[in-house]
Amino acid sequence: MRVSHIIAAAALLLAATVSARAAADDPGTKFEKFCSEWMQKLAVRERDNIKNIHWVPDGNGVEGEYVGYSSEHTCKLNDNGGGKAPVVGKIIYREYRYMKKGSSPDSAQTSAPQAVEATEVTEIFRYAKGKWEY
Repeated sequence: MRVSHIIAAAALLLAATVSARAAADDPGTKFEKFCSEWMQKLAVRERDNIKNIHWVPDGNGVEGEYVGYSSEHTCKLNDNGGGKAPVVGKIIYREYRYMKKGSSPDSAQTSAPQAVEATEVTEIFRYAKGKWEY
């Protein structure tokens, strides 16, 4: 193998490494991951909310409410035109207040939830010092 081929291969490898690092440091690339992780946190929160429902007696047994979140969401990035303003990301999803009912806490826990309220939520995050902040 010629020295020129080795140098060319090394230059290509270096360029690929620099490009991969630049992509990893890119706010947009990081926001995609941050957005996915945020929605996973909401899914965990919903599971915890279901486990911790406070059951209240009603005329036919018990009822309880908890907050849940849609899996459908939108992640939007606004780089503010590269100016001095910080890069901002938005995650838009729906938050639901659910009710469960049953003759006992055990039967209510396994009952199908009924949505009693829905709210569109927009969370706004700022990119600073190489990471997304909340």
